[in-house]
This record gives sequence, structure tokens and C-alpha cells, in this order.
Amino acid sequence: MIQRDELTTVRGATTLRPLSDPGALRRGAPFVAVALVAVLLELSTVTESASRLVLVAAGVSMLLVPLAAVIVPWGRLPAWCEAALPIGFFVVVALMRQARGGAAVGYTPLVMLPIIWLALYGSRRQLALAVAAMAVILMGPMILIGPPLYPASAWTTTVVSVVVAMFAGPPMQMLVEQSRQRTVDVAALGAITRSLTAGSDPRPDLCAAARLVTGARFAVIFERSPDGELVATAGTPGLDLEQMRIDSRTETSATAEAWRRGTRIYLADAARDPRASARLTELTGAVAVLFEPVTRDGCRSAVLVVGFSRSRARVPEHALYMVELVAAEIAAALDRADLVALLAAQARTDALTGAANRRSWDEELDRELARARRTGEPLTIALVDMDRFKAYNDTYGHTAGDELLRGLVTALHGELRTGDIVARWGGEEFALALPACDLDHAAVIASRLLRVVPGAQTISIGLTQAGLEDSPRTLIGRADRALYAAKDRGRNQISTLPAPSSAPASSPGPTNPREPRDAAAPQRAAGPDARLTDDVPSLG
Repeated sequence: MIQRDELTTVRGATTLRPLSDPGALRRGAPFVAVALVAVLLELSTVTESASRLVLVAAGVSMLLVPLAAVIVPWGRLPAWCEAALPIGFFVVVALMRQARGGAAVGYTPLVMLPIIWLALYGSRRQLALAVAAMAVILMGPMILIGPPLYPASAWTTTVVSVVVAMFAGPPMQMLVEQSRQRTVDVAALGAITRSLTAGSDPRPDLCAAARLVTGARFAVIFERSPDGELVATAGTPGLDLEQMRIDSRTETSATAEAWRRGTRIYLADAARDPRASARLTELTGAVAVLFEPVTRDGCRSAVLVVGFSRSRARVPEHALYMVELVAAEIAAALDRADLVALLAAQARTDALTGAANRRSWDEELDRELARARRTGEPLTIALVDMDRFKAYNDTYGHTAGDELLRGLVTALHGELRTGDIVARWGGEEFALALPACDLDHAAVIASRLLRVVPGAQTISIGLTQAGLEDSPRTLIGRADRALYAAKDRGRNQISTLPAPSSAPASSPGPTNPREPRDAAAPQRAAGPDARLTDDVPSLG
């Protein structure tokens, strides 16, 4: 999973506060050094005491900047307060110009320091305010004081300086923002890659990444359900995903349209656009919404929906590019999830019959035994063997034998409950686990199984009920003895070996939803000396 602190770090790359975030001294040192060098150079040449006093004051002001950066709790103040130091520097420059002779001195370039600082670390509004302050500081004395300190010939330099700041500052700020956004994008992609290799469901992380790189309010992944609806399978925490179901047959939705057409759709005003789902808009509070189809091998597999809190005429190019990358990662994640599910199923399923394999059976039997001990409900185990299977193979061929085994598993599943377990024990032998089913009801179920064997073949069944002290080995061993008793008596029948007296008591109600509780069932002997019974008639 993408960790919370990882997301916070990535977001911080685009929301840098130069004075409150770590590294404030490192960021401010070059600017303070340039200003101090200018002051020291002037101090070495000035002779007037008044001018020297002003320069000393300016130097002290420069030294106070790093001190203020460390002492003032900038993190507790609004972000705009951090623009106070660079904008206040204009006042220091104005005093230094006035003390040293007005427009003729070489301090004018120093007014570019706050412009550069705010282009690197400030907002667009702060940069605009700095340009305005620069114009006031440079042009104000020209208007209010005038010659001889501020002659008319200085207007050219003044206007050029302001124009340079006006046209160079914003592009510089834009380049810095793009650089930071690329840092965020790379970090988000790195987090996505780590989440894809973590082994867990990557969908929530991909939604978090899509929201991060676009600055969106939310992100949701829609996938098609078996009944044809588009359902939300992952999304930003706090959204009611259960309510996000879109039936394209009855509901107008840009999500369904993006799915059908396979093209991106952007709604700048979701509240007024007729293609927007009113229910989706109400659940998410989105103002503008982007719908990005997710395609795998030319077929749609999902739709990534990204919602914004404010309307915008279009989505920035870098955001569209990153959404495309996230959509591609979603496609890869769905492929990976399908592959993992397939491998997991193959690891637990018999390749020929589709029944559980021995590994899965061992895990399920341990789990069901523990549940029976915990709840006191009965657990019955059956071993089923196809009679004379070798002769069938020799007569009809191995392909027909394989089909017979597959048909048997299908028939067994058709007679059993959803929670019952069918596993291939080996060859033509199968193991059944019937939770919450006592021996009497299991015998009724087994008698039905004798009648659904395909290919005009027969089976023999051995039944036993789990006892409190049973291990998987002893339980299977007892069922195996019951099975061979059925074989010895002529096949095509059921033999039972009752549970020891310590077996969990049967529930008073029906344990098999297919049979009533009072269904006719043969009674079994109980007790530690119980013997194999033969009062379940064979069929055929």
C-alpha cells in the first residue's frame, strides 16, 4: 500500500513553504549573501556618516533575515505571511538608494532578489504583489522626489527593470512549478510500482495516485459486473462505493459512454451537463469530472473517474498524461490480479475435474474441524470411489474416463450445498466435507449421489462423522475403512462408520437445506465400539 507519510511527502513537493519547511536557511543563504556583499562593498567606499549609518542598518537587516527564518513560527502562520520578508526587502533597498544618492547608485539590481525568491517559492499572487511593490519602490521616488536625485534619464532603467520583472518572473515560476509537478509525478509512479509489487489489491493505491497527480477531489475505478452494471471497485476513502452502481441500460452516464466509446470524456460543469450521472455528482460533490477508459488488449476493462472541486475549461496537459499512465497501470494491475487469481485457483484446484486438490482439501479440512470443535456443529466426511473405473478406461479409453470424472464432479456439486467441499483425493476417488451435517442426513445425501452418477456407472461411498479428538488423518482413515466396506459388500452402496461418543452433538434443526429434518434416514449405532453398518441399501 502507498503509505500516508509517503503521500504527504509527495504532496509537499508542490506545496513548499520556503520558511517553515526544512531547509529554510539553505534556501535563503544565497539571497542574504548577495545583499550583504552589496552592503559591504558600499561600506568600504562611503565617507558620509549618515550614509554609513543607513548601510549599517541595512546590513543588520540582512542578518536579521536568517534569524527571523529560524525564530518565527512560520508553520503556525498563514502561508501568505512568508512573503513578508522578501517584500519587506524592497523598503531596505529604497532606504539604501536614498542614502547613497538616489537613482545613480547601483542598488537597483537588488530589487530583483525578492522577485527571484517569490518566483521560486511564492504563489502567483505573491509574485504579482512583489512586482507591484518593485514598481512602487523604483517609480515612487521618481514621481515624489524627482531631480536631482532621481533625474528623468533614470526612467528608462526603471521601466526596463519593472518590465523585466513583470515578464521574466511568471515564466520562471511556471518552470519551477512544472519541475515540482514532475517530481510529484515520478514519486507517484514510484509509489504505484511499489504497490503493484506488494501483492495486495493495487486499485486503492492507483486511485490515490490519480488523485495526487491531478489535484483532484476524488478518483474512482468502475468495472463491469457479471450482470452488466458498472460498479465502483475502488475509490478515495470516504466515498460510498456501494451506492455507485451505473446501469447503462436505464441511466444516463458519461461513465457508461466512456466505456462504450473507449474515448476520454471531460465534463467541465457536471451539474449542468446532461451526460453526467446525477447520482454520481450527488455522492461525490464533483464540479468537473474526467472519465478515462481503461483498455486491455483492445477491450475495455474499467473506467477511471477523476472528479475536481472546481470547474476548469480543460485539464492541464501534464495531468492528462499522468491520468493516461495511471489508466495503463490500472490495466496492468487488472491483468496481474487476473493472473494471480488464476494461479491461486490452479494451485488449489484439480486441473482435470475442477474439484479442490489435495492441498486445498488439507487446508479446508483443518479449518472445518476447528470450526466444528468451536461451534459444536457436526461435520461428516465422505470418500467416494468410482466403481470399476479401470475397466471403463480400458473399454472406452482414457479420454472418456476423463469425461466421466468431470461429469461426476459436476453431478456431485449439483446435489451438494454451496458450503460443502468436493476434492479429488486421488485417481477416481473423491473426498467430501459436509459441514453442519450429521451422519443420518449425510446418508440421505449420499443415497441421492448414488442416483446421479453419469455414464451408467456406479460409485461406492464411505461416511463418517468427526469426533472431538479426531485429527484429519484419523478422520480420513475411518472414512476409508467405511468405503472399503462398501466395496467389499458389492459396490454401488453406502457404508457408514459412526463417530465416537465424543463427536459434536447434532443440531436440533435440519442440517441439509435440501432435506427436511424428519426425512427418512437409517439410524446408526453409536459408541466407542460401533461397527460398520450395512443397513443403507445399495442402488442397482
